[in-house]
Amino acid sequence: MISLINFIIKNGAIFMFLFLQTICMWMIVTFNDHQREIFLHNTVLITSGAQERISNLYDYWALYSISDSLAMENARLKEQLFSGSTSAQHPKDELDQYGKDSIIAAKIIYNRISGGNNHLLINRGKNHGIDRGMGVITAEKGVAGIIKACTRNYCSVLSILHSQASISGKIKNRGYFGSLVWRSANPRLLQLEAIPIHATFEVGDTVVTSGFSTIFPEGIPLGTIQSYEIPSGSNFYRIEVRTLNDLSKARYVYVVKDLHKAEKDSLLLPLLNE
Repeated sequence: MISLINFIIKNGAIFMFLFLQTICMWMIVTFNDHQREIFLHNTVLITSGAQERISNLYDYWALYSISDSLAMENARLKEQLFSGSTSAQHPKDELDQYGKDSIIAAKIIYNRISGGNNHLLINRGKNHGIDRGMGVITAEKGVAGIIKACTRNYCSVLSILHSQASISGKIKNRGYFGSLVWRSANPRLLQLEAIPIHATFEVGDTVVTSGFSTIFPEGIPLGTIQSYEIPSGSNFYRIEVRTLNDLSKARYVYVVKDLHKAEKDSLLLPLLNE
């Protein structure tokens, strides 16, 4: 015990220096946008290789469930093909609406859902045509997040389960739209905000993407309304939405690349800055 105390006293200055240096680095990254982008870029670069090896090891032990999932997906596509539906002739049409979106498949190699600000890491990057600001949807139904930073072969994704994530959503067949955000600790519950109190809808109604952005196309299913209330003194509903997909089980995703994004942004950005 005495030796431990002497060791701490002898090296106290070093420990204090490291502690203060850590606080300084945290403040620089937190309060400076440019330095934060550099930090995120380097973090993706350093951790991507290790995360992919861990993910591959996990996949080795989960081959049965993965192959079963792929078999179900193939069965669904074959069923559409045999029925002669339009989406069977062009399977990507379900996501590639109006021919304006390019769909890029990717695998999740890191996924965190336990904190308040969660991220994912996928094994596709700039070499595959992906860049920051693109939308990411799950291979089943629902939204996974938005591309935050990219290297040549990997991208970090701002998860929908992040305090800063906001998805433009609308109540299907009702026309009312608002912002879908995550305010709870439950990864399956989101909140649809800015729906006025004169709106009419019911528990069980489906919430889909509104299409009012260059990130996600219109009509991607997000979840169903589980409950709602009008907070005291508010002119807007508080609506709880249960997601259709379980992000904790997601392994594969699609990155949505709006081929007309640059043209749209050239008109939208000046309006937003007015």
